[in-house]
Amino acid sequence: MHPKLQTVIEAMPMYQTTFPDDACIIVANTEEIIGYLPGKTIDLHIQVGTKIKDFTNTVTEYALRTKCFTKEEKGPEKFGVAYIATAQPIFDGTTLIGVVSVVISNDQMNTLRLVANELSSAVEQMIATNSELTAASSDVSEQLDGLVNYADVMNQDIRHIHSIVQLVKEIAQMSKILGLNASIEAARSGEHGRGFAVVANEIQKMAQNSTESANQIASQLEHIRSSVEVVTTTTTQIASFTQQFSASMYELEGAYENITEHVTKLLMMTESK
Repeated sequence: MHPKLQTVIEAMPMYQTTFPDDACIIVANTEEIIGYLPGKTIDLHIQVGTKIKDFTNTVTEYALRTKCFTKEEKGPEKFGVAYIATAQPIFDGTTLIGVVSVVISNDQMNTLRLVANELSSAVEQMIATNSELTAASSDVSEQLDGLVNYADVMNQDIRHIHSIVQLVKEIAQMSKILGLNASIEAARSGEHGRGFAVVANEIQKMAQNSTESANQIASQLEHIRSSVEVVTTTTTQIASFTQQFSASMYELEGAYENITEHVTKLLMMTESK
């Protein structure tokens, strides 16, 4: 065995303690495995003496074939734990004499990556939901503004009707006075004013009925006006709340984007490990 390779094999326990995560170490010459130290959680169950040809498509075989440092990352599918494998060719001068490979547990980093991916997906969903809520809130705000405007128009119509009702009251009052004067004149005319008295009486009745109807309409209009005022006040309060809600949604979206930025950085860090 080449002295350099023997030195590496003897130093495997010391090398293993220098890694922050669990690791197993493999040493091979150009033909076969000559040293193997399993980790606590990573054990590839490699037997010393196993031929390199049995390690096709591994970092160990690739490093020997290319004479270059090699690195790969794998999930937990094969050995039950995620890992990062590296292989460094060993030279004596310019002559390739072997390779040392290290397989390090990547379980924590893999878990962190999975959590980061899940968090990223969740944040994307929250951003989408937040955007929908913001759009809906804006739509509601526009509809509420329209409702407030409609209530203003109704108030204007009510005021206009009030003025008409007031005019009817004034006409009714004038008709009542006219009917009263007609009754007085009919009484003065005696028998000749009897027909005129009937007309005067009807005018007074019409005036009385008009006054009562006008008062009823005025009362109903006042009730409607009060209801519209309540609706307007409530709608204005809801519109104000909706605007505050929209502002909060925009702030929340900014917070989500900030989280997304940090998650992206976290994913980039895990990918670079």
